Amino acid sequence: MEHPMPQWLDSNHMDPKWVEKATGISCRSCVAVDISNEGRKSKGDVKDGATLRLTLDDLDKNNKNNKNNSSSSNTSNTSTLVVKQVTESQGTAMSKQLGLAREALFYSQLSQDLPANLFPKIHYSYGNYETGEKCVIMEDLENAIDSGVLFGPGNPNNWKRDLPTLAAKAGNPSSKQVAMVTFVQMAKVHATYWKSSSKLLTNDKSWLRGQDWLQGQGQDSWKASQGMLQNWWKDYLEADQPAIIKWDPKVQKATEKAMNGISWESQLERLHTNGHWTLVHGDFWPGNIMWMILGSNSNNNNDDDDDQIKIIDWEMVGLGSGPQELGQYVISNMDPAERRASEKELVQAYYKELQANLEDEKCCSWEYCWSEYKIGGVERWLWFLVYFIGNGMGDWAQFFHDQISEFMNDHNLSEDDITQPRP
Repeated sequence: MEHPMPQWLDSNHMDPKWVEKATGISCRSCVAVDISNEGRKSKGDVKDGATLRLTLDDLDKNNKNNKNNSSSSNTSNTSTLVVKQVTESQGTAMSKQLGLAREALFYSQLSQDLPANLFPKIHYSYGNYETGEKCVIMEDLENAIDSGVLFGPGNPNNWKRDLPTLAAKAGNPSSKQVAMVTFVQMAKVHATYWKSSSKLLTNDKSWLRGQDWLQGQGQDSWKASQGMLQNWWKDYLEADQPAIIKWDPKVQKATEKAMNGISWESQLERLHTNGHWTLVHGDFWPGNIMWMILGSNSNNNNDDDDDQIKIIDWEMVGLGSGPQELGQYVISNMDPAERRASEKELVQAYYKELQANLEDEKCCSWEYCWSEYKIGGVERWLWFLVYFIGNGMGDWAQFFHDQISEFMNDHNLSEDDITQPRP
């Protein structure tokens, strides 16, 4: 049996025969360029990069053109694809620890039940959760930008970007418009797998993040995740140095309450007492939602919302709270004033779409949805806040602290509403 990972002619050229067998696309040559962010780019061969762009000399297009026009025999016909891969030389041990193969397994085992327009076209997907190896070959979203740039300069990922130029390229949609399309589409994902034990709690889906926790198993892995957070918090409290951030007393009390409240038993109680769960993205923020630039004039107001976004980076896919993802999304990027003006409408639109797609619309109440949006969003972000503090990322920690502060104050949340951070 042919090895499922890519075969290379040299450090920059993938074997065209392997590409054809894997994807069905015939090409004369296949050139790879590493397009990973700076923190993940390969330090050596391009073939060991995390994310590559493949430029194919398309044999099928050449043959078609030659039949239609003999003078086109010298015409260059190229197309591009994107490869996300983890190879042994990159460090599959870390990939195994982080579960990065989940993305490939999601595309090959679960995405088929979801609307195809929500994802890039997947030409090949291989993941090995035991070894950490991963290879996904997908459509190159050339006419798209990551929607995080459409939320303004607040989020640290946007601090060094030319936001006006990027937003103009997309037609300058408002953050409310982007969030509205995203929430409505994500409701379809959540509804499809809402408490679907027969599809998600099976042995062959044990790679899903949190699957064992939901079944009262995997206590050691859960405690390891929370224990790492407790160590960061302990080191922060014991450090003899100036405070890394300026605290809102309400957020500080909520963080302390959450850290002191870490409990496996409390986790199980939340999951099984009036709790709902579904398939969740796990890293749901605007940067993982690609906004498609549709139409010649990019006037997005007239475009079909069903084709407006593509959801990418499913490496944290698992089982959890659907409405919690909405809270995570708005706290991550949305300006507090814009959030205040639109959040109720956004969550109501999500809930309406969720109800329309659930087999039993009575299985989830509006009160539960709204509560999970608020409290779940904060508890998820308290985990990240301690992560940034514990790793000395003061500027990042301050931004997200301020986002949490505004959110808690707007919803009149206090430490009494918080149980523990959600990993």
